[in-house]
Amino acid sequence: MTNILIVEDDPMVQFIHRNYLEKIGTFTNIYSSETISEARNLLATRSIQLILLDIRLKDGNGIDLLTELRRTKQTVDVILITAANEVEIINDALHLGVIDYLIKPFTLQRFEKSIHRFYAKNRMFDSDQLNQNQLDAYLEPQPHASAPLELDKGLSMATLKIIQEAIAQLSQPFTVPQLTAKTGLSHVSVRKYLNFLEAHHFLKSDTIYRKTGRPFKTYQLLTTLPI
Repeated sequence: MTNILIVEDDPMVQFIHRNYLEKIGTFTNIYSSETISEARNLLATRSIQLILLDIRLKDGNGIDLLTELRRTKQTVDVILITAANEVEIINDALHLGVIDYLIKPFTLQRFEKSIHRFYAKNRMFDSDQLNQNQLDAYLEPQPHASAPLELDKGLSMATLKIIQEAIAQLSQPFTVPQLTAKTGLSHVSVRKYLNFLEAHHFLKSDTIYRKTGRPFKTYQLLTTLPI
């Protein structure tokens, strides 16, 4: 379960954030707050894993809330989304450990990249130990030379990346329940992306028939996705 909190005092910007998140479709609950005070109340009463935080708010400064979260050792991750582009502010935010810093205005593609970084970090720290290659993959992502896929309607690149990374960590072949457990996505969402990948020949499926019970499908990755 992944819950997100939008801290933004402009209702239209709140709507844009929520609309983008719903397109990506990987969060259980999306909460909203127009003030730091409301944000504190939600953080005290809800389980929040990620905050989309503006800086200039009605009752204070988002950097002050971020500083408070770090001082009290709250483990919630933060992406700053703001029009503030001053180097001093950006430097403070990076020192306080934000996942990403988005300067308004931005595109859906750039927004998806931030959400992908959040999920990549959480999957990385889901283990007891890490090796250098795993750290390098997170800290120094390699650019992709290939053109991005043209996705079917209702699919997002950020969710496709989550699927891709999860598949790479599973033993081959794998099943829908295994991928669902790994990603935290619904069975319906997982099947949509698997159908898309199979149609584009990135993986293949086999139907396994048993003496008793219903048959089930396994999937095998054929090639790395160009994303």
